[in-house]
Amino acid sequence: MMRKSAYAILLAMGCITAMAATASAATVGGEVFGAFNTHSMKDWNDRVVAPANQSGGNMDNFSNGYSGGLGLRAWPNSKWMLSATWEPLFVSREEKVSGDKANLDANAFEATAGYFFPSHTPAKFGLAAGLGYYSMNGKIESTSDLKLEGSTVGFHVMGLMEYTVKPGFALTGSAGYRVAKIKDTQVQNVSASPELATDYSGLTLRAGMAFYLPGVSK
Repeated sequence: MMRKSAYAILLAMGCITAMAATASAATVGGEVFGAFNTHSMKDWNDRVVAPANQSGGNMDNFSNGYSGGLGLRAWPNSKWMLSATWEPLFVSREEKVSGDKANLDANAFEATAGYFFPSHTPAKFGLAAGLGYYSMNGKIESTSDLKLEGSTVGFHVMGLMEYTVKPGFALTGSAGYRVAKIKDTQVQNVSASPELATDYSGLTLRAGMAFYLPGVSK
C-alpha cells in the first residue's frame, strides 16, 4: 500500500514538472523546509502516558513534534502554485524512569494547490489546500521492540508566504492546520483492541527555501 502510494506521489510530481515545463511562462523548482507541528494524540495520552505516570513513571504527553521536507513546486502562472512534498514527521516520547520509548514517526506525501494574491513587492501571500497520504513507521522501544504501523489519507489548509530574495531563490513560509488520523494503529501487524488511534491532526508552521530553474520567471 505504501509503495503504491509513493509511486502515485512520484507520478504526480512528474506530471507537475511536465506541465510547468511545457508552459513558456511557467516556473518550476524545488523547496526544502523545516516545521513545528502540534498533534492531537488523545488515545496515546489517555491509554499509554497517563497509566505510565499513575504507576510511578515520568512521561510527557504527546502534543507536538518536528518535521522537515523536500518538494517540487510549479507555477503555471503568477497566481497559482502547485506542489508535491515528502514530509517525515518526528514524534516520540521517553518514559524517563524505565527508559522505554514510544516512537510515532510517520511519512507524509502531500499534494497542494495554492493561490497567491497580486503583489508588486518581493513578498507574496496566498491560501492553499491539499491532500496527504500518511504512513506510520514507528515502534515501542522496551525490553523488546514492537513495530507500529498504519496509514490514512488526510487534508490540510494553510496560509502561504514567499519572499523573492533574487531571481531563482526565495524564502518560503506557511501556517495552517492538518487533519490526519490513523484510526487503526497496528502493533506487530495486529490491530490494537480496542482500536488505538494515532492522530497527527493539528497546527503546522513551516519555514523554508525555494530554488527555481534559470531562464523562467513567475
